[in-house]
Amino acid sequence: MDMEKLKELEMRLEKFVPQKAHDEYALEAVKEAMKAAKNGTYGVGAVLVHDEVGIVMFRGHNKVFSEQRSDLHAEMDVLNTFERIYKEKGRENIKDFTMFSSLESCPMCLCRIITSGLDTVYHIADDKVGGMVHLYDNLPPVWKELSEGRTFEKANCSDELSAISEQIFQLTVDLDNKLRTPDPKTKISKQEFVP
Repeated sequence: MDMEKLKELEMRLEKFVPQKAHDEYALEAVKEAMKAAKNGTYGVGAVLVHDEVGIVMFRGHNKVFSEQRSDLHAEMDVLNTFERIYKEKGRENIKDFTMFSSLESCPMCLCRIITSGLDTVYHIADDKVGGMVHLYDNLPPVWKELSEGRTFEKANCSDELSAISEQIFQLTVDLDNKLRTPDPKTKISKQEFVP
């Protein structure tokens, strides 16, 4: 990963002045993406904003490699925290929140978001390769029915913020090689495997 380029993007974030309707919250999601990238995992972040008070209440970022958890995409991380706190009232209370994700949600995350009951999700940067929002019409009918009337779309944020978000993610895309080429030192042999 190009740490010098990452540092340059971080300085741009520090100097960024919100101008568009969603910039304030989009900026917070992109800061979470920066945390993820600096921790050596995919540069994606997400926040949950309480609609009534307009405050970021929950934060999350990708932890696939930093915590060795294949399920800890940014959206999953923030929803896990929310659901841990609200427990059985989660589906009821999530209606009071809006999610901002630094990158368009992948199929796994979009389905988790739908299942959570969250009504509105804005992404900062498009993901034409792995994102599911632009392919929403390809969802199985049951998922489309479950998500009827909900909003999944690009945030009304500045082009600069969207570009920074995309660049942070692109700097971490080479981590895909970790998935394709496991470290032989961490491979479990048949003799070591205990169910």
